[in-house]
Amino acid sequence: MRLRFARLAAGLLLLGACAAEVPEPEDLPLPPPPPPVARPQALRPGGNSTLRPGVAEQPAEPNGAEHQAPADMPADAAVAAAPPLWRVARDGTIGCAEPSPLRLARQGRDVPPRLLAEARASGGCRTTFRVNEWTLEGTDADLVRLRLTNGPPLTLWFLRADLIAP
Repeated sequence: MRLRFARLAAGLLLLGACAAEVPEPEDLPLPPPPPPVARPQALRPGGNSTLRPGVAEQPAEPNGAEHQAPADMPADAAVAAAPPLWRVARDGTIGCAEPSPLRLARQGRDVPPRLLAEARASGGCRTTFRVNEWTLEGTDADLVRLRLTNGPPLTLWFLRADLIAP
């Protein structure tokens, strides 16, 4: 019995040693470059604002004077009109759809953890990160209501101490 087991074990070891090596995976090709970003075209006053694809628009004047912007109008007029952006001070900051859970959390150790968890769940609270950009919608004492600008429509209340004002 022992001899049979020894032969079986030796046969399995030899079979394992003679097995073919696993080939290394081939390197994947790089992804294609992203498509060019389409920029909005400036509208000409009194002209046709619709462009047909594949048809290049020719200026009416040979020097293209009607396409030049007036000298007193800044190029970044749209950027200058944007509202100031707010950010949270650190990743993992809590914001809530209703201000009451934040007021409850401000009380600190006086509130049982279970009550805090229930308030957070019922108050529509979310964890936010520094990469998110917000605009001011309103204030209430030390609470600030902000609207998310770089994502889905979302409005949350935050403690003013957790925010970086513009």
